[in-house]
Amino acid sequence: MATAVATKKSETQDTMTPAARPLALWGDFPFSLSRMRDEFDRMLERFSRDWPIAGDMKGWRWDLNVEDKDEAIVVRAEAPGFEPGDFDLQVSDGRLVLKAERKSETKDKEGQSWQQRECYHSFSLPTGIDKDKVDASYHNGVLTISLPKTPEGKGRKIAVKGK
Repeated sequence: MATAVATKKSETQDTMTPAARPLALWGDFPFSLSRMRDEFDRMLERFSRDWPIAGDMKGWRWDLNVEDKDEAIVVRAEAPGFEPGDFDLQVSDGRLVLKAERKSETKDKEGQSWQQRECYHSFSLPTGIDKDKVDASYHNGVLTISLPKTPEGKGRKIAVKGK
């Protein structure tokens, strides 16, 4: 034997004005706010993904491209707004450390302003890099670093034979 259950409309909902009906949804209120906050957080994360992070040397993330060529590893870093003298590059203990800092100060009728831009990135290098022959250049906002390989670091091509 089956029992049919039907919901009865509330008399108060039938007599409500259209403007007052949304207020009847307060029972769903916490869930709706939670869902709206989650959506807002996801939107803000997508929007601010490339913003600088506190503690990230007051800078931004460099867009790095690392290419492993036969003779060297070539690192290209987009770093617009710097001068060649603003960079501090180091190769030590199997790591490449990229630092850049630029400070500027302007004075005019309205007052004084200053700006400081800093970038920092460090990553491990494979063995077989000749750190005495590392070369770097900066042109049109792109820092290019060439890390030559030692003969041991170049590797050896192995021919595959068929039977």
